Amino acid sequence: MNVTNILSSHYPGSFVQVLCDTFNQSLENAGHQQTTVDLYQREFNPVMGGDDFNQFFGKPIPAEIIAYQDLLRATDLLTFFYPVWWNDMPAIMKGWIDRVFGKGFAYEVFSDGTRGILTVKKVLLVCTLGNKKEDIPPELEEAMRVKERFGVFEYSGVPEVEHHFFYNVDDAEARKEFLARVKLLGESL
Repeated sequence: MNVTNILSSHYPGSFVQVLCDTFNQSLENAGHQQTTVDLYQREFNPVMGGDDFNQFFGKPIPAEIIAYQDLLRATDLLTFFYPVWWNDMPAIMKGWIDRVFGKGFAYEVFSDGTRGILTVKKVLLVCTLGNKKEDIPPELEEAMRVKERFGVFEYSGVPEVEHHFFYNVDDAEARKEFLARVKLLGESL
């Protein structure tokens, strides 16, 4: 299986980075191939501008975006590892989706409506929160699930979306549990 990880780790060695590394090790141990795109390390510009809008006019899009789209064409499982900030993914990750999931690649407008055309089979989102689960209204978690599942990935044609919320990540025991869970996720593919 070909796995592409999109990582939003705002500093080297963050717990999100450790989760992604643990997942990758379990993937490799199981014989899967993985590529990790560390958005901060690559200094990805999340702002749509200039030639990014060419997708709407049938003109060439930036080479950087084409390279990411080519990577996704060969991807079976697309994962996102990120901390939750203000009940959402960080802007750098949202901007990556905005720029890469373009018209003609992730979706197309037909005479009978819009359809998702992304070939990725599954999306897995792994996000961390410093809060305890009981301190967050369940509606906020559900809103994040609904927005990502229906508003982004199913809209783009992805048939399966799985979302994991890891709360209270400052707790050492919770971290051990979360590392075991991502290891199992990688092993069970």
